[in-house]
Amino acid sequence: MQIKLSTALRYACITEFFTDWRVAFPVPDYILRSKKMTRQVPEEVRSAEGDEYPSPFRAWGMVVLLTIAYAISFVDRQIINLMVEPIKADLQLSDTQISLLLGFAFGLFYTIMGIPLGRAADKYNRRNLIVGGMTLWCLMTAASGLARNFTQLFIARLGIGAGEAALSPAALSVISDSFPPEKRTSPIGFYNSAIYIGSGLAMLLGGAIIQLVSSAPPFDAPFIGELLPWQTTFIIVGVPGLIVAFIIALTQEPSRKDVLREQDGDATELSFPDVVRYVWIRKGIYGPIFVGMAVVAVVNFMFLAWIPTLYIRLHSWDVSSIGYAFGTILLIFGPLGIALGGRLGDYYALRGDAGGHTKAAYAGSLFMVPGMLLTPIFPNATVALVGLALIPFGMAFITVNIVTAILRVTPNQLRGQVYAVLLMVMTMAGSTLGPTGVALITDYVFKDEMMIGYSMLTVAIGTAFFSNFAFYRCMRTFRELKL
Repeated sequence: MQIKLSTALRYACITEFFTDWRVAFPVPDYILRSKKMTRQVPEEVRSAEGDEYPSPFRAWGMVVLLTIAYAISFVDRQIINLMVEPIKADLQLSDTQISLLLGFAFGLFYTIMGIPLGRAADKYNRRNLIVGGMTLWCLMTAASGLARNFTQLFIARLGIGAGEAALSPAALSVISDSFPPEKRTSPIGFYNSAIYIGSGLAMLLGGAIIQLVSSAPPFDAPFIGELLPWQTTFIIVGVPGLIVAFIIALTQEPSRKDVLREQDGDATELSFPDVVRYVWIRKGIYGPIFVGMAVVAVVNFMFLAWIPTLYIRLHSWDVSSIGYAFGTILLIFGPLGIALGGRLGDYYALRGDAGGHTKAAYAGSLFMVPGMLLTPIFPNATVALVGLALIPFGMAFITVNIVTAILRVTPNQLRGQVYAVLLMVMTMAGSTLGPTGVALITDYVFKDEMMIGYSMLTVAIGTAFFSNFAFYRCMRTFRELKL
């Protein structure tokens, strides 16, 4: 029979867990002495080690599939960034309405669904959760091609956000249960490289598809009617992910590791309020991470959303040209940053630096600053692309090392939910202050769409300091607490 634990006893379980697993998930003494964390623990309520890790072949096979799924998610969510001008013209939208489609519409359900889906990843079959979410977002991407007005396209973007919210909390939980702690950085880095691979492919393939369908006459689909080139692009892009979802459905997820267990061997159930209290008690650890990643999300959403439009308006580039250029930058410098950033974080950690991974993340935040400030306003388009390359390069340093740090200090039953909270914070900040912040400044402050570069610079100046300071504090905290 499963034992139902009180809130106090649940905290005691977590304390006992960290007492037994300080090497993998160390917690500072001042936290363990907290009033809510010092209740007596019955001897029978202890942490039990999970089954053996899967073979390297099976583990890396799952990582590759999840990485492909993650890349597809970025293609599906960001393909719209290349089609701002034709969508704006055909549906007669303002920059502010476009920004709502680029950020808020996707981010709203991505945020709302993130917490319950993160909790589901901590309790239920993660493979099925991923397959269901992937099927939903791919269908909604294709449905975007059927939109005839702002409202219909907005609803389709909501569905993409809801489906994609299921992926990362479940995927990172699966990856962490497939590799021992000391071997997780490489697979986590490989998975996160999909951010840049997917974004790059969205630009490269999107540019190629747009160029192809734009040269063809409008397609008259049975029972649907005439499809414009941007609508056909959505439909073409949405289909391949369904094949990958089917393949993932044939796999088997690994057993859960580092699990808090009750006397009868059942996993201890922790409610979402338990998760919130757990994070709040450790706000000195999680706070700088959440603030820093929220600021990075603002920069990420802003540049991915508006760089194509910036080059089309200010530098008179066509869609395919900026798609190829921006996509190539993302495909090269994102994975390069993942590889070098992960190695640098591991190097610092192996030398005994408790803040090694967060130190590498801090370095990445410094790399981003010149590109953030110069790219939007530099008059030479080609030279500006050099500055642009620093942004995904530095961002990759941050992503791989911060995710590694989070998984290191978060037990199994909380990983999906804690990561979902992080994604919620990032998406809320990124989807509003990024695309929409730029659009509001352009529409209501400068009142000139050709001033979009200075709108982007305004947001960049406001975020650069906060990201640097947050990751510096994060590094200091991990060192002081010897995490």
